Amino acid sequence: MKLPFTLRLVYHTARATVRAGLLAVLAWLIFVPATATEVTALGARDGTQYPAGLRTMRVARVVVAVAPPRTYDMIAMVVGPDISPLMIRLAMTQMAAGNVLPASTRQKPIGTIESDRDIPGPRFIQVD
Repeated sequence: MKLPFTLRLVYHTARATVRAGLLAVLAWLIFVPATATEVTALGARDGTQYPAGLRTMRVARVVVAVAPPRTYDMIAMVVGPDISPLMIRLAMTQMAAGNVLPASTRQKPIGTIESDRDIPGPRFIQVD
């Protein structure tokens, strides 16, 4: 059984609209530089186009604006019993406001050695 032309037209139009919307949101997340208010909210220097935490802030803004309340319950189930849905909602709201950790306070990768000494020159032992 073949659907009538009008129903097929409505289906393909709706599918194309959803795809275009998702593509527009994805392009906004990845390619659009930060506005002045986003730079200020993230605490970056003026003139910075892609400050640290920009994409995280934008994703959180989309989640806060679009996601239903049940989303926070589902995220809390995935994360574990230690974090409540209210904490997830508060974290998303704070990230959407731009209160994300700056790059200097993020944890260092495992295996990175920090030293208080600044050694000029090569960092290896020379045998005489």
